[in-house]
Amino acid sequence: MQNRRVNNEAGFSFIELILAMTITITVMGLASSILAGAFKLRSREDRKSDAIADVQRALNIMSREISNSGLKLPTGLNAVSTNGVVGGDSDKLAIRIVSNLNGMPDSANGYFEDDDLLDTDEDVKFLMYVDGAQRYIVRYEKNGSNQTTVLANRVDSLIFRYYDKKVTYDTTVDADGVCDITNVKNASDTTESEVPPGSAKFVVIAVGVTLPAVGTKGVEGYQPPYQVQLTSDVTLRNAIVY
Repeated sequence: MQNRRVNNEAGFSFIELILAMTITITVMGLASSILAGAFKLRSREDRKSDAIADVQRALNIMSREISNSGLKLPTGLNAVSTNGVVGGDSDKLAIRIVSNLNGMPDSANGYFEDDDLLDTDEDVKFLMYVDGAQRYIVRYEKNGSNQTTVLANRVDSLIFRYYDKKVTYDTTVDADGVCDITNVKNASDTTESEVPPGSAKFVVIAVGVTLPAVGTKGVEGYQPPYQVQLTSDVTLRNAIVY
Protein backbone atom coordinates (compact mmCIF):
# COMPACT_ATOMS: atom_id res chain seq x y z
CA MET A 1 0.00 0.00 0.00
CA GLN A 2 1.39 3.39 -1.02
CA ASN A 3 0.73 6.62 0.99
CA ARG A 4 0.43 9.83 -0.99
CA ARG A 5 0.90 13.21 0.80
CA VAL A 6 -1.21 15.97 -0.56
CA ASN A 7 0.03 19.57 0.08
CA ASN A 8 -2.95 21.98 0.01
CA GLU A 9 -0.96 24.96 1.34
CA ALA A 10 -0.77 27.87 -1.08
CA GLY A 11 1.04 31.27 -0.73
CA PHE A 12 0.91 34.64 -2.46
CA SER A 13 2.61 35.06 -5.71
CA PHE A 14 5.15 37.84 -6.21
CA ILE A 15 2.70 39.83 -8.34
CA GLU A 16 0.00 39.54 -5.66
CA LEU A 17 2.41 40.84 -3.02
CA ILE A 18 3.40 43.80 -5.18
CA LEU A 19 -0.26 44.60 -5.84
CA ALA A 20 -1.15 44.39 -2.14
CA MET A 21 1.77 46.63 -1.17
CA THR A 22 0.80 49.14 -3.84
CA ILE A 23 -2.78 49.31 -2.59
CA THR A 24 -1.60 49.63 1.04
CA ILE A 25 0.83 52.45 0.24
CA THR A 26 -1.84 54.27 -1.79
CA VAL A 27 -4.39 54.04 1.03
CA MET A 28 -1.80 55.18 3.60
CA GLY A 29 -0.85 58.12 1.37
CA LEU A 30 -4.47 59.21 1.01
CA ALA A 31 -5.03 58.87 4.76
CA SER A 32 -1.88 60.89 5.50
CA SER A 33 -3.00 63.61 3.09
CA ILE A 34 -6.42 63.82 4.72
CA LEU A 35 -4.87 63.88 8.19
CA ALA A 36 -2.39 66.61 7.22
CA GLY A 37 -5.23 68.69 5.79
CA ALA A 38 -7.20 68.27 9.00
CA PHE A 39 -4.20 69.41 11.07
CA LYS A 40 -3.74 72.48 8.84
CA LEU A 41 -7.42 73.36 9.16
CA ARG A 42 -7.27 72.90 12.93
CA SER A 43 -4.15 75.08 13.13
CA ARG A 44 -5.87 77.78 11.06
CA GLU A 45 -8.94 77.71 13.31
CA ASP A 46 -6.73 77.95 16.40
CA ARG A 47 -4.95 81.01 14.97
CA LYS A 48 -8.30 82.58 14.11
CA SER A 49 -9.65 81.97 17.61
CA ASP A 50 -6.50 83.33 19.22
CA ALA A 51 -6.51 86.46 17.06
CA ILE A 52 -10.18 87.18 17.77
CA ALA A 53 -9.68 86.56 21.49
CA ASP A 54 -6.75 89.01 21.54
CA VAL A 55 -8.83 91.72 19.84
CA GLN A 56 -11.79 91.13 22.13
CA ARG A 57 -9.58 91.56 25.19
CA ALA A 58 -8.12 94.75 23.71
CA LEU A 59 -11.62 96.09 22.95
CA ASN A 60 -12.76 95.34 26.49
CA ILE A 61 -9.82 97.24 27.99
CA MET A 62 -10.21 100.23 25.65
CA SER A 63 -13.98 100.38 26.10
CA ARG A 64 -13.75 100.33 29.89
CA GLU A 65 -11.11 103.05 30.11
CA ILE A 66 -12.58 105.28 27.43
CA SER A 67 -16.00 105.14 29.10
CA ASN A 68 -14.42 106.71 32.20
CA SER A 69 -13.09 109.63 30.16
CA GLY A 70 -13.76 112.99 31.81
CA LEU A 71 -14.38 111.68 35.32
CA LYS A 72 -14.15 114.49 37.91
CA LEU A 73 -11.91 116.69 35.78
CA PRO A 74 -10.22 119.60 37.57
CA THR A 75 -10.66 123.08 36.14
CA GLY A 76 -8.17 124.93 33.99
CA LEU A 77 -7.37 122.13 31.52
CA ASN A 78 -7.07 124.12 28.31
CA ALA A 79 -6.14 121.18 26.07
CA VAL A 80 -8.80 118.83 27.44
CA SER A 81 -12.46 118.93 26.41
CA THR A 82 -15.22 118.49 28.95
CA ASN A 83 -15.71 114.91 27.79
CA GLY A 84 -12.15 114.11 28.81
CA VAL A 85 -10.85 113.62 25.26
CA VAL A 86 -7.66 115.48 24.32
CA GLY A 87 -8.87 116.74 20.94
CA GLY A 88 -5.46 117.79 19.66
CA ASP A 89 -4.12 114.28 20.22
CA SER A 90 -7.15 112.28 19.04
CA ASP A 91 -8.41 111.38 15.57
CA LYS A 92 -9.63 108.33 13.68
CA LEU A 93 -6.33 106.53 14.29
CA ALA A 94 -5.81 107.28 17.97
CA ILE A 95 -7.60 108.53 21.06
CA ARG A 96 -6.14 110.12 24.17
CA ILE A 97 -8.36 110.39 27.23
CA VAL A 98 -7.91 111.76 30.73
CA SER A 99 -9.89 111.15 33.91
CA ASN A 100 -9.42 111.98 37.56
CA LEU A 101 -9.76 108.45 38.92
CA ASN A 102 -8.65 109.57 42.37
CA GLY A 103 -11.14 112.42 42.53
CA MET A 104 -13.14 111.76 45.69
CA PRO A 105 -16.02 113.43 47.55
CA ASP A 106 -15.16 116.68 49.36
CA SER A 107 -13.24 116.79 52.62
CA ALA A 108 -16.45 117.31 54.61
CA ASN A 109 -17.03 113.57 54.18
CA GLY A 110 -13.52 112.74 55.34
CA TYR A 111 -11.93 112.28 51.90
CA PHE A 112 -9.13 114.09 50.16
CA GLU A 113 -10.05 115.78 46.89
CA ASP A 114 -7.38 114.95 44.29
CA ASP A 115 -7.29 117.79 41.78
CA ASP A 116 -4.65 116.64 39.29
CA LEU A 117 -4.29 114.10 36.47
CA LEU A 118 -0.81 112.89 37.39
CA ASP A 119 -1.61 109.44 38.72
CA THR A 120 -1.37 106.10 36.96
CA ASP A 121 -4.17 105.36 34.46
CA GLU A 122 -5.38 108.98 34.44
CA ASP A 123 -3.83 109.98 31.10
CA VAL A 124 -3.70 107.24 28.47
CA LYS A 125 -3.66 106.94 24.72
CA PHE A 126 -4.74 104.06 22.49
CA LEU A 127 -3.44 103.63 18.95
CA MET A 128 -2.13 101.12 16.44
CA TYR A 129 1.64 100.88 16.25
CA VAL A 130 3.12 99.67 12.96
CA ASP A 131 6.49 97.92 12.95
CA GLY A 132 7.21 96.73 9.43
CA ALA A 133 4.60 94.14 8.54
CA GLN A 134 3.54 93.75 12.18
CA ARG A 135 0.74 95.85 13.67
CA TYR A 136 -0.12 96.18 17.34
CA ILE A 137 -2.85 97.81 19.40
CA VAL A 138 -0.98 99.59 22.18
CA ARG A 139 -1.90 101.44 25.33
CA TYR A 140 0.44 104.32 26.16
CA GLU A 141 0.57 105.45 29.78
CA LYS A 142 1.69 109.08 29.96
CA ASN A 143 2.15 109.28 33.73
CA GLY A 144 4.74 107.42 35.70
CA SER A 145 7.26 105.55 33.56
CA ASN A 146 5.62 106.28 30.18
CA GLN A 147 4.83 102.60 29.87
CA THR A 148 3.61 101.16 26.57
CA THR A 149 1.55 97.97 26.75
CA VAL A 150 0.69 95.76 23.77
CA LEU A 151 -3.00 94.83 23.94
CA ALA A 152 -3.19 92.80 20.70
CA ASN A 153 -0.56 91.87 18.14
CA ARG A 154 -2.50 90.36 15.23
CA VAL A 155 -4.48 93.24 13.77
CA ASP A 156 -4.60 95.06 10.44
CA SER A 157 -6.41 98.27 11.35
CA LEU A 158 -7.84 100.28 14.24
CA ILE A 159 -10.36 103.07 13.68
CA PHE A 160 -12.10 105.46 16.12
CA ARG A 161 -15.29 107.30 15.10
CA TYR A 162 -16.89 110.08 17.18
CA TYR A 163 -20.59 110.98 17.49
CA ASP A 164 -22.82 113.03 19.77
CA LYS A 165 -25.70 110.57 19.38
CA LYS A 166 -25.90 106.83 19.70
CA VAL A 167 -25.75 105.33 16.22
CA THR A 168 -26.29 102.16 14.22
CA TYR A 169 -24.06 101.24 11.32
CA ASP A 170 -22.82 98.59 8.89
CA THR A 171 -19.31 97.18 9.06
CA THR A 172 -16.86 96.80 6.22
CA VAL A 173 -13.37 95.39 5.70
CA ASP A 174 -11.47 96.04 2.48
CA ALA A 175 -9.02 93.73 0.70
CA ASP A 176 -6.13 95.05 2.82
CA GLY A 177 -7.93 94.26 6.07
CA VAL A 178 -8.72 97.92 6.81
CA CYS A 179 -11.97 98.14 8.73
CA ASP A 180 -14.49 100.94 9.01
CA ILE A 181 -18.18 101.61 9.54
CA THR A 182 -20.66 102.83 6.93
CA ASN A 183 -24.34 103.74 6.65
CA VAL A 184 -24.22 105.43 10.06
CA LYS A 185 -27.68 106.45 11.31
CA ASN A 186 -29.21 107.86 14.48
CA ALA A 187 -32.36 106.84 16.32
CA SER A 188 -34.49 108.72 13.76
CA ASP A 189 -33.00 106.54 11.01
CA THR A 190 -31.35 109.53 9.37
CA THR A 191 -27.69 109.81 8.45
CA GLU A 192 -25.52 110.89 11.36
CA SER A 193 -22.28 112.79 10.78
CA GLU A 194 -19.19 112.64 12.93
CA VAL A 195 -18.30 115.37 15.39
CA PRO A 196 -14.85 116.51 16.59
CA PRO A 197 -13.40 114.21 19.26
CA GLY A 198 -13.78 116.92 21.91
CA SER A 199 -17.54 117.11 21.27
CA ALA A 200 -18.25 113.39 21.24
CA LYS A 201 -20.57 111.58 23.59
CA PHE A 202 -20.20 108.21 21.91
CA VAL A 203 -17.17 106.50 20.35
CA VAL A 204 -17.24 103.55 17.96
CA ILE A 205 -14.08 101.44 17.89
CA ALA A 206 -13.53 99.16 14.89
CA VAL A 207 -10.72 96.63 14.57
CA GLY A 208 -9.92 94.63 11.43
CA VAL A 209 -8.15 91.28 11.53
CA THR A 210 -6.92 89.32 8.50
CA LEU A 211 -5.45 85.82 8.57
CA PRO A 212 -3.28 85.26 5.48
CA ALA A 213 -3.94 82.54 2.93
CA VAL A 214 -2.49 79.09 3.54
CA GLY A 215 -0.99 77.22 0.59
CA THR A 216 -1.37 77.99 -3.09
CA LYS A 217 -4.68 78.73 -4.79
CA GLY A 218 -5.81 75.81 -6.92
CA VAL A 219 -3.68 73.34 -4.98
CA GLU A 220 -5.20 70.87 -2.55
CA GLY A 221 -5.19 72.18 1.01
CA TYR A 222 -5.41 75.85 0.02
CA GLN A 223 -7.22 78.09 2.49
CA PRO A 224 -8.14 81.63 1.37
CA PRO A 225 -7.50 84.73 3.51
CA TYR A 226 -9.93 85.16 6.37
CA GLN A 227 -11.14 88.63 7.36
CA VAL A 228 -13.16 89.65 10.39
CA GLN A 229 -14.11 92.94 11.97
CA LEU A 230 -14.96 93.56 15.59
CA THR A 231 -16.56 96.74 16.92
CA SER A 232 -17.35 98.26 20.28
CA ASP A 233 -19.79 101.09 21.05
CA VAL A 234 -18.54 103.20 23.96
CA THR A 235 -20.61 105.75 25.85
CA LEU A 236 -18.65 108.63 27.35
CA ARG A 237 -20.86 108.63 30.39
CA ASN A 238 -19.32 111.73 31.96
CA ALA A 239 -20.21 113.76 28.86
CA ILE A 240 -23.94 113.00 29.07
CA VAL A 241 -26.30 115.01 31.28
CA TYR A 242 -29.17 112.80 32.50
